[in-house]
Amino acid sequence: MSEPIVQLKVGSNVFGGWKTMRAEVGIEQCAGAFELGVTDRWAGQATPLQVRAGEACTLMLAEQTVITGFIDVPKPRYDSKSHGISVSGRDKTMDLIDCSAIYKSGQWKNVTLDRIARDICKPFGIEVVAHGDTGEIFDSFNIEEGERAFETIDRAARMRSVLVTTDGTGKLILTRASTQKAGTSLVEGENILFAELENSWKERYSQITIKGQGKGNLTEFGEKVAHGSATVQDDAITRYRPLIVIAEQHGKGPSFKQRAEWERNVRRGRGIRATIVVQGWTMNDGKLWRPNLLVPVKSPYLYIDQQLLIAKCIYSKDDSSGTLTTLQLVHPSAFDVLQGVRGTPLNRRIRGTNGLEDNRKHAKERAKGNKSAGAIIDLSTGNAEGGDQ
Repeated sequence: MSEPIVQLKVGSNVFGGWKTMRAEVGIEQCAGAFELGVTDRWAGQATPLQVRAGEACTLMLAEQTVITGFIDVPKPRYDSKSHGISVSGRDKTMDLIDCSAIYKSGQWKNVTLDRIARDICKPFGIEVVAHGDTGEIFDSFNIEEGERAFETIDRAARMRSVLVTTDGTGKLILTRASTQKAGTSLVEGENILFAELENSWKERYSQITIKGQGKGNLTEFGEKVAHGSATVQDDAITRYRPLIVIAEQHGKGPSFKQRAEWERNVRRGRGIRATIVVQGWTMNDGKLWRPNLLVPVKSPYLYIDQQLLIAKCIYSKDDSSGTLTTLQLVHPSAFDVLQGVRGTPLNRRIRGTNGLEDNRKHAKERAKGNKSAGAIIDLSTGNAEGGDQ
């Protein structure tokens, strides 16, 4: 099988033959990024490669689009023995990260999250796509002075438990954790080249309290809305580690509870994750590995035997290792819709057929039968269940 091709489209030109490549996309980032490297003279061309900062570009791997955006930094170079060029760029949504949020007076009333995102993105020419419900209407929402465009959208999205990401085609995507399955399983001894499990307490807390001030009306005012708060526990953290967070926006008690649950779950997801490296960029069905896919993972050495969510994909290429994909995986509960909101298909899937509850049950049954099942790590909490402990 021939090695998959790296292509960079810039205007009407398509450049191939890259010797090194690194591209990163994920559901926790608003824009994907890439860096390519090669000698700057191309077969059939009499002049060096000409790539200018700010030019529109598309990065394609194995003939599939990964990033649609702009060139950030071209770096031609030479010495006495060689000459070459490296090119880095990001998705079109990069401008939301770099630039300030501007919209009329900077205030909205009685609008949805996707309306706020569209109003901010419109001057940049960035399309906003909402996958599913984006939550309740905001009674009032303001741009904070000096805030970047992505910071404003992300702050509103956190209040509605929504992820802000991109799909590689230059669009801004408002979404939640997916129920779509990957076309390949990750199995120790078969397709896993490297695996690592990280369980960190650095950004996790035993008790998280969200505080804020509610917005009054004719029936609710004064003390009822002046001091809103909600507290949740992370039972996996066994020593006293409290955290107080000021809510990003006015809200009533239930929204503070949702915000507290979201804070805890996201911190769990970021603190407990597996990193797995596989050969190549594509799954068994020929499609690229992509973020926000559920994939079965079986690694006895790491005590993992459950379905995880791909949070980030890092595609790479060099002369020594060839083509690799580094996957960062988390438990899907890190991105669940929060308490007080209707249960999602993802949540039911985790607990249903071939989900987490089934995996726990089977692991315990194998352990009872003395079949050397080992413990199974619950990536929603970091605790081990079953096996000889």
